Amino acid sequence: MKTKETIKQRKVRSNESISAFKEELRALSFEPIYGESVKDIIMRFTTKIQELAEQYGYEIEFPKKAEVETDGNIYYFVYNIKVKTKTSVKKLKISIQYIMYDNNQWVGLITGIK
Repeated sequence: MKTKETIKQRKVRSNESISAFKEELRALSFEPIYGESVKDIIMRFTTKIQELAEQYGYEIEFPKKAEVETDGNIYYFVYNIKVKTKTSVKKLKISIQYIMYDNNQWVGLITGIK
């Protein structure tokens, strides 16, 4: 029989693991990704995020479109992703900035996780 205490402990454990996942995503913000196009960088970020989620036993559902803003050669994308944990579905916002620099080369940086 489950008591309130064991249910509460289970919730704490699931919240801790999603927090750890978010912290590891934030750590990716210190690793810019370089590429020849925004599409190339998006694919690399997607792969990294999926690999990280698999380590936690999570499934990631990416949106078909992102919210996009531009400012010259700088693009701001906000992805609303769903993280399916063992016990629930969490929603995260990942903000990524893409910048064009020297000879149409691109760099992508994660700027926020919420």
